[in-house]
Amino acid sequence: MREIKTEEYGTFLVPDAPVINTKCGPVKLVSQTAIVVPIELVQANNYNPNSVDSRNMELLRESIIDNGFCFGVVTVWDEDLQKFIIVDGFHRCDLFKNDLQATEIPIYVLDQTPAQRMAATVQFNRARGVHQVDLMGDLVKALFEQGEDDDAIAKHLGMELEEVFRLKQITGIAELFKNQTYSRSWEMQEVENG
Repeated sequence: MREIKTEEYGTFLVPDAPVINTKCGPVKLVSQTAIVVPIELVQANNYNPNSVDSRNMELLRESIIDNGFCFGVVTVWDEDLQKFIIVDGFHRCDLFKNDLQATEIPIYVLDQTPAQRMAATVQFNRARGVHQVDLMGDLVKALFEQGEDDDAIAKHLGMELEEVFRLKQITGIAELFKNQTYSRSWEMQEVENG
């Protein structure tokens, strides 16, 4: 157990992370060591190159409201600043603090050098990956088949309706469009040759 003593808020106890042995060596289960701290003790770092567009921020907000705060903010303790500096989770923290106006937040506290935490920030950002179009199409199809309408799918997946329609097209199943209203912007006409 590690003690972090703050001037204003007393002492926080950070549990030791359990370990799982792997063929590459022991892996710490930091996800098992969350502590809850006053949100004003958590501060952004000054080197994160990551940005999130407004649509994905809205999806993040929706996810937190629908699913709870499932991923704590990863931090390190800065003794000089007397703050937990964010390594990963800035957007979750910002949303939790400013939009949802929470007064506390769950965090993990790594014990790292400045160089290690900068590398960790980039690793977390880049390791998230991207969604593959065909898999997203399958997901839209599955939600539709479970009775979700286009608006609900768009809202819960953070998409525009047009994206939902395109992904439904990719699946190649006409039934996905059976209740769709189509524009009359063009019509088929027979044309005489001559």
